[in-house]
Amino acid sequence: MVAGTGDHTFEWRLRLGGPLLKENIATMVLEGPFYGQRRPTQQYGAKLLCVSDLLLLGRAAIEEARSLLYWLDSEAGFCKMGICGLSMGGVHAAMVGSLHPTPVATLPFLSPHSAVVAFCEGILKHGTAWEALGEDLAKREAAMILEEVRERMHNVLPLADVTRFPIPKNPDAVIFVAATDDGYIPKHSVLELQKAWPGSEVRWVTGGHVSSFLLHNGEFRRAIIDGLNRLEWKESPL
Repeated sequence: MVAGTGDHTFEWRLRLGGPLLKENIATMVLEGPFYGQRRPTQQYGAKLLCVSDLLLLGRAAIEEARSLLYWLDSEAGFCKMGICGLSMGGVHAAMVGSLHPTPVATLPFLSPHSAVVAFCEGILKHGTAWEALGEDLAKREAAMILEEVRERMHNVLPLADVTRFPIPKNPDAVIFVAATDDGYIPKHSVLELQKAWPGSEVRWVTGGHVSSFLLHNGEFRRAIIDGLNRLEWKESPL
């Protein structure tokens, strides 16, 4: 499981994955770049200092997760594998599942199709230091108003648009879980990604971006189990 926004610990993900041991499903939890013990000393909490840090965080998380999947497959001999994450972690999980060369269960939970939606449409737009971004740009360009700064963000963040990524090798093993009253992720964003990946499934749970996860852990676990069950069994090379 890859880390979601502000996830400095393993608690939420272990709470989700721990009970899956009863289903003979093990969970590997990756500490996210820029979080926890990997947080830069100048960074306060989960507030990234630069837009470029967001892009670097995503690239590192994706490459590390891809490397772990490769190791689990080729070295550790695991026969069925999946990748999942919450919120931002769900976006990264979708990208990893898209890029992996063999079929894996891909479980993006409470995640948009693009970072543009989260930062420019959802609640996070009220927590972004737009004025500071404008001041930084003004050092190199003529004065920029707020809308111009947001437009610049719109031009940068499509790098994290999952609909531009290849369809996973087994789209039937892709299950999105989304919340009916998510203030961060609008419904149209989830449906846009499902449309881009024909064969994938969307499951809805009631609640908001946090409450839906706290109240419906069982539904998220069921998605993991079902996604893995949709993969064909293969013999371990070990």
